[in-house]
Amino acid sequence: MEIQELQNENRDHLSFQMIEIHHKPVYDYKSIHRHDYFEIILFEGGGKGSQLIDFVEYPIHEKSLYVVMPNQVHLMKRHREENGIIIQFTKEFLQASLLPGQINFMQLLRSNAYTQLSPQKFQLLYDNFKQLKDLYHSNNVYKNQQIRHLFGYVFFQILDVLPQKSETSLHDVLLDQFIDLAERNFKQKRLVADYAKMLNVSISKLNTELKEKLGKTPLQILHELLILEIKSLLLAEHMTHKEISFRLNFDSQSSYSRFVQKHMGCRPSNLKDQLLKNYQ
Repeated sequence: MEIQELQNENRDHLSFQMIEIHHKPVYDYKSIHRHDYFEIILFEGGGKGSQLIDFVEYPIHEKSLYVVMPNQVHLMKRHREENGIIIQFTKEFLQASLLPGQINFMQLLRSNAYTQLSPQKFQLLYDNFKQLKDLYHSNNVYKNQQIRHLFGYVFFQILDVLPQKSETSLHDVLLDQFIDLAERNFKQKRLVADYAKMLNVSISKLNTELKEKLGKTPLQILHELLILEIKSLLLAEHMTHKEISFRLNFDSQSSYSRFVQKHMGCRPSNLKDQLLKNYQ
């Protein structure tokens, strides 16, 4: 399955959409999939369903909020009583709706895939989600401009209810810069020295800062990105191990096999069956 693009019903908003949770997209949403846009999912009713986000399963609870980032693996197992509203938008729409120079919120969103809301916080978000949805379906002359402004307001309300917030510091800037570079380059670059050079810091400083802030080394983070991408390509895009090895620029099929065995605990030939048992 290819990474899905935003399928918008209103041609005047190709990069933004408001839908009900029971909305059925054109792709196979009942199988593990990935899309190239953000989803902010607000559940009013909960039950026994669950959400799989990057191979972590979260329960669907009443008054809960979920964030799905572009390219993350996703599978919603929803029951009839689990209702609510979804905001879908592209990174380009997000950047166009916020003022230039505002900080990068990617790490904050990524670290808060699931948030259980208090009744007060839920009601505040739900009322504004509904207002944004009504505007989206309206015929206002200046609808596009109004949506961008209201979306920016709602987006900061979402950030305000997220529980895991990091204090801004120079060290955090280095961490954010490394993670951004790693996510964009891990398929081609595996050496920590390459990232230290791009960031203009020593390998020792990069290792020390990441170990202190995240409890992980830069190499561990690069390996985690590789592991997640192997799982995603195998289950969401149905690639063969030979294709994955080529896509991720391993030196050879044997080096790819050694990586899988060392970091995922099984031979590549057994990996897909093992993952399917865990996630479907």
